[in-house]
Amino acid sequence: MQTVFVVAANRFFRESLLRLFRSDRGLRVLGTAESSPLVGEQVFRANPQIVALNPEWDDSAYYATRAIHQAAPKVKILMIGMKDDRETFLKAVRAGAVGYLLQDASGKQILGAIHQLAQKSVVCPHHLEWVLFDLVAGRTSFESFFPQPPSNLTPREQQLGSLVAKGLANKEIAERLNLSVQTVKNHVHSILRKTQLKNRSALARCLESQPSPGGLGERPPTFPAS
Repeated sequence: MQTVFVVAANRFFRESLLRLFRSDRGLRVLGTAESSPLVGEQVFRANPQIVALNPEWDDSAYYATRAIHQAAPKVKILMIGMKDDRETFLKAVRAGAVGYLLQDASGKQILGAIHQLAQKSVVCPHHLEWVLFDLVAGRTSFESFFPQPPSNLTPREQQLGSLVAKGLANKEIAERLNLSVQTVKNHVHSILRKTQLKNRSALARCLESQPSPGGLGERPPTFPAS
């Protein structure tokens, strides 16, 4: 029997997945959770074989996926309800996903994907498989999908930029970094000038796929083996 843990911010979607998995006698659900900063610890404690994850709409850098993968690297992460584009797919893979289902996936397809992962397979739409083959063969590169931030950003600017990519407002960033709102505005203006980007949205797209800089709790925690 395969063990599953469900992570979804939307309560209706979470309960729908719960009913779907409980309808399959070959699956046992160990728990459910919202997508929160503690989700990595929750998955680690439950110790499932597979996590079915529907990311929050504003988690475009897949922090929840990264947190789960870092806390429990052997757990297989199936991402559900995803966009049909190469950039989003690659970000999910980089974050630790081994399964990727699109927004129109049926209940039957979701169950099939769970069982495929249990058989040590990976799951993704066939047309997106070529992205990985092209990367391995050198026909394309990550840089062609993700703009790289300039190397002249200071450590503080990199740290602040990662929070902008996460979607935090200036006031929220100021509170988290113990800075004044005006200081945060000055840093954002400096980052935009150095990157030659027009606004915060463009900056977020540039930085969201990059690893978070150390410090201030931005990296998901690592939990010792029991």
